[in-house]
Amino acid sequence: MREQISLNGTWQLKGTASYVPLRDKSMETGKPLEGVTGWMDAQVPGGVARALYQAGYIDHPYVDMNSLKCEWIENRWWIYRREFDRRDIPAHRKTLLHFEGVDYACMVYLNGHLLGEHEGMYEDFAFDVTDLLQAAEHFVLDVLILHAPDEMGQIGRTSQTSTQKSRFGYKWDFSTRLVNLGIWQDVSLILEDEAALDDLYVHSDAADGMGLLHISGTTRADGNLPLTVAVRCAKDGTEKAAATLPVQDGAFAGTLTIPSPELWYPNGLGEQPLYDVTLTLRNGETVLDERTMRQGIRHFEMIQNEDAPAGALPYTIIMNGERVYMKGVNITPMDHIYGDIPAEQVSYQLHQAKRLNVNIVRVWGGGVIETETFYRLCDELGLLVWQEFIQSSSGVDNIPSELPHFLTLLRQSAVHALKVKRNHTSLVIWSGGNELMDENRKPMTLENKNIAMLADLVRMLDPARMFVPTSPSGPEAHISRTPGRSHDVHGWWQYQGNGRQYSYFGDTDSLLHSEFGCDGMSSMQTVARTLSKCPTKPERMKDNDLWRFHGDWWCTYDREETMFGHVEDIRRYIRLSQWMQAEGLRFILESNQRRKWHNSGSIIWQLSEPWPNLSCTSIVDYYGHEKQAYYWTKDAFAPLHPTLDYRRLDYAPGTAVELPLTVLTDSGIAGNAEVAWSVRGLDGATYAEETRTAHLAAAAVNRAGDVAFVMPQTADGLVLVRLTVRLGERTAVNEYYFSCENNRPYRAAASLHGGHLTARALETSPDSAVIEVRNTGDTAVLFADITDASDEWNLVRDDNFRTLLPGERWQTRVQWSRRFRIGFDDFTAHTTERPILTVDGIGLDAPVTI
Repeated sequence: MREQISLNGTWQLKGTASYVPLRDKSMETGKPLEGVTGWMDAQVPGGVARALYQAGYIDHPYVDMNSLKCEWIENRWWIYRREFDRRDIPAHRKTLLHFEGVDYACMVYLNGHLLGEHEGMYEDFAFDVTDLLQAAEHFVLDVLILHAPDEMGQIGRTSQTSTQKSRFGYKWDFSTRLVNLGIWQDVSLILEDEAALDDLYVHSDAADGMGLLHISGTTRADGNLPLTVAVRCAKDGTEKAAATLPVQDGAFAGTLTIPSPELWYPNGLGEQPLYDVTLTLRNGETVLDERTMRQGIRHFEMIQNEDAPAGALPYTIIMNGERVYMKGVNITPMDHIYGDIPAEQVSYQLHQAKRLNVNIVRVWGGGVIETETFYRLCDELGLLVWQEFIQSSSGVDNIPSELPHFLTLLRQSAVHALKVKRNHTSLVIWSGGNELMDENRKPMTLENKNIAMLADLVRMLDPARMFVPTSPSGPEAHISRTPGRSHDVHGWWQYQGNGRQYSYFGDTDSLLHSEFGCDGMSSMQTVARTLSKCPTKPERMKDNDLWRFHGDWWCTYDREETMFGHVEDIRRYIRLSQWMQAEGLRFILESNQRRKWHNSGSIIWQLSEPWPNLSCTSIVDYYGHEKQAYYWTKDAFAPLHPTLDYRRLDYAPGTAVELPLTVLTDSGIAGNAEVAWSVRGLDGATYAEETRTAHLAAAAVNRAGDVAFVMPQTADGLVLVRLTVRLGERTAVNEYYFSCENNRPYRAAASLHGGHLTARALETSPDSAVIEVRNTGDTAVLFADITDASDEWNLVRDDNFRTLLPGERWQTRVQWSRRFRIGFDDFTAHTTERPILTVDGIGLDAPVTI
């Protein structure tokens, strides 16, 4: 029976100059050659940088500009060492030393014997060590990792990329330069008998009330053996179907039929039941190998959008006969040191996506092919996966590399990814890479040699999934004003200004918007962790080295000056910046969804970031703090959501304003609803209101009349328009903020003060509380949010950033858990027994402790 012995855990690590490990003594002196570092503990899976930090060789790379002092790491060779004894290894016919992923090029030695070399971080490799294990009792395993290859960062020539190494670590707009090296995935000894399973492919379908599990694979065998594969499908321990498949010429295939299956749906549209599919390889009655995979049963296809122009790709997902509007986020690696990401962090972040009402994640081609932990969680949470192969634009040119060695490496990593990830229910789309374009900046097509090779591989190894040549795809890379040319488009990533933001994104006819964003500041807590001297006022990034180092492209200083006027206080500035990020993103999401089925999806750039930026397009900052845009996105992606369509934020007093009101619904959300709107001042005064009944169709864009009022002259120049929809037990609220002023329209918010909130816990338990917040003052508090002042706890809030007019109250549940390690921060020093919950907002002079 096949066994697997993990070699993960604590190894030893030592750094050297290049080639030094290939000679044990100096030619000139005859003395032993010492390394750059002594031996230190290192975790496997893991990376060199974190081991160096824990051993005291480097300062925290993410504080100030310390990462500059770490760039030497990528230019050294590193020896990973693990010792073990033969008595710990059960006797088998064959023993393989198996590496799931080494970053990047390595040489592997066992007791000084060179087993072989490997290049590439995405495909596994193994060495047969059966005979070597019989030659000694004690073993020293050395993995010599060579210095990182020279590769393109964000700015360069895609046509000259020569490796399959993750490129974001060479510097991207949301990252620093910190090139990872290390054993980033599992290491094990695999013990086999005379045969083993290989190249397994299990995928599902559903038709005519039956579930179908298509199963195929190959075997590795010593000689021509009478092998069979027993396949069993079970749900919660109960067998649902079974069959025995003969192995012929080293291959097997068959289909299991499951009557009346429980169907798997994307998040928000149904449940995610998973069946256990067990494959058992036998030689007669002898069990040689056994693998279990978890599969959801679903029917997946993609169709043309409504009124799609001729030649457009099918961008609309059909799952179990229902159209699925893609509500998505782009995923970058969660850290520069991606081998050191704990499973708790992966789970927490993907649960953040689920709570965001997301149903698809796009795994960006400049990052990594995600781990099995990531994919298993996506299967469980109902998060569809769009996985890109490891290619991305580079600015100077974006033409896919056709260098012969690169194509060999690309094929190898693509084949491995296809054979492993195809067994996950969540996977629906493969893409050739990110923003790959020709010399005229038009998206690449199948006519390109590189892209054609990948398309052929998908067609051969995973024909059940969609392949797109690149993202964006179609005639244009960005939104075009020429009708019919905006297919899958990208951009833009910053607020375009009052007026242009709304005309540019409100008048598009794109079929799919798979990447766009808006930048905003990180939380005050993240700013305080990132800069050794916590700032008290905002800075233009071009004027401050530290700010530029942690944000560069994403300076919002001038935007905030234009919208709010000058702001001196850093805490107020952060809140205003996050408001504008939320406003910019929400409009794009609502505008796209108002064209649902003509437009098939909106995928935000980006969920999180791999290192702490002061400002970035992420809606969750590096340390896991959810920005205001996170909650406005959550509302915009909700199953029931009222929206206004507008083209500017300012209207002169006395202007007749008439704005279309539309209610967006998901599948299963339908019926007669109460639709109400009101126009309010920040002092709580009501200037106009109306309530009507509207019939809402499911999975539809429902026009529910207009919001018509005369723009009032308020004392502070700000007006809140609040929309409320009640359908059965569901209530959805949305709020818009308009101004009487064209110049710095939100100026009043910058100086709003004198607000008064009271807050208390109504119900408490060891890990949660129901919080009630009341506005007991005479002016509004904008976007009240609940945080943990100690920053030692992860918080999960049902909702947040809630505006409270005078006399209003808000109740929400807050759950908490101890922080897990994030990157170089262990969060093991605890000074609190529970979170120090506070509520803050625009208009409060100081946070209120709950």
